[in-house]
Amino acid sequence: MAFAQDFPQQRAIMRVYSAYRIILAGMILIALLFGPATSTLGSTAPIWFAIAVIGYTLFALLTVLIHTVLSTKYTQTQLFFEFFVDIGVIMIMSYCSGSADSGLPLLLIVTISAASIIMPGQLCMAIAALATISVIGEVASHMLTETVSAQRFIVAGMTGTAYFSTAIAIRYLSSRIVKTQQLAERRGTDIEQLSRINQRIVQRMQTGIVVMSQSGKIKLINAAATELLDIPTPVTDDNHYVPPVLIDMARKDSNSAKVITIGSKHLDIHVNMSILEQDNDSDRLLYIENISKINHRAQNLKLASLGRLTASIAHEIRNPLSAISHAAQLLAESPDLQAGDQRFAAIIQNHALRMNNTIKNILELSRGRTPEPTRFCLSTWLDQFLEDWQPTSHIPLDIKIQPSQNDFINVDRSQLSQIVSNIAENGVRHGAEINDKALLLFRCETNPVSGVVTLDIIDNGLGISADNQDKIFEPFFTTQKQGNGLGLYLCRELCLANQIHIYYRRTSDGKSCFRLQFSHPDRGTLAE
Repeated sequence: MAFAQDFPQQRAIMRVYSAYRIILAGMILIALLFGPATSTLGSTAPIWFAIAVIGYTLFALLTVLIHTVLSTKYTQTQLFFEFFVDIGVIMIMSYCSGSADSGLPLLLIVTISAASIIMPGQLCMAIAALATISVIGEVASHMLTETVSAQRFIVAGMTGTAYFSTAIAIRYLSSRIVKTQQLAERRGTDIEQLSRINQRIVQRMQTGIVVMSQSGKIKLINAAATELLDIPTPVTDDNHYVPPVLIDMARKDSNSAKVITIGSKHLDIHVNMSILEQDNDSDRLLYIENISKINHRAQNLKLASLGRLTASIAHEIRNPLSAISHAAQLLAESPDLQAGDQRFAAIIQNHALRMNNTIKNILELSRGRTPEPTRFCLSTWLDQFLEDWQPTSHIPLDIKIQPSQNDFINVDRSQLSQIVSNIAENGVRHGAEINDKALLLFRCETNPVSGVVTLDIIDNGLGISADNQDKIFEPFFTTQKQGNGLGLYLCRELCLANQIHIYYRRTSDGKSCFRLQFSHPDRGTLAE
């Protein structure tokens, strides 16, 4: 197993070794040209020594170019050949120097070390064996021309032992480094994978998550928090800050939690802030929840209690009310009844009908049918709805639709029909009061960043005064003589059941508008 398993690592090691080779060749060449005449380098065969040094220098320059310029992958043959040349040239220079004091064979330790790092185990041992044979052969060749002491063979054997020891030690260390590197790479891959999983989980959470500094600079934020805090663009740089009310919370030195109203849509959110470290200057972690979900659970409990109450009310009131209405109807049909008395009978019937409708609306609300949400396109559903829908009062009406792209929602179809029908009825009635023809505009919009869909129902009526805008969704509040004040209240309760945010607003040109802001079809969060 090699330490440098991929090409970039091999190339880096060979560049370093090539630099060592060119420095070594250059220093020997300088010593040859400018060294003293008594130098041991090339003392036995100076001509062959000079040829070897010049050739080795040219070879070093060539390998530097190869490992610096070329980007082709190395083969084991190519690497083995380079180390083989190093051993051969150095041993030729050692032979030409004659004396055992030249120390040139010791330079092969660096060559063997490099081979042990970059080449497989068998080949690096082969390099060490070649170096050992070359050292012993160099001593033996001197026996042909001169008397050689036995001590030189002992030194050659010890040098060969050093070669093999170096190869084994470097090989062992490189193997340990390889295993450590591979373990680090696996751990790094696991950490990256866990980080991606955690990031995906955080982004898909319905609870908003924000990590920010004490000054309010956003360091981490998920999609739900982006929607709830009404941040229109993706947070991709360091120039995004949370709203001022959250900055005020961050300046406190302790953990805190509070319900605040935030954004242009006046969403009620619950914010839980905690300090990540003991230091007051450390980052803050915010958990942001849409309070509408809590209200939805509370609404279910309220509806359950109201259902039990209205069940008894329906039994105790509707039966006598039906009798009163039926008696008034029979009385009105009497031929002996005077005109004034017929008027009184009509009043009794009208108010009995109004009471009956009020009880009917309360019963529908108290039953609290669990929504059965389905995913569908709002624009397509709106076309189908308006084909079948007609206002109860036959008023001249003009309807326009502005569809949107990818306006998918996930709500109960029948309950959405009740909501839209009730709002549209009110719009037609108020529009006809001041105009010859009522006008309704259904405008669908899809936020390109968050994917949240909104539906604006715009009419040409006078609209709702600023004093009454906070009261229109309260039960039994009405500005009409014939109204019971339960229509918009029922709309709001159905919206809460389907996680739809409903509120009243004025358009840019001052027209009356009810906006339905749907939750995200996948995450179920409310915000734009």
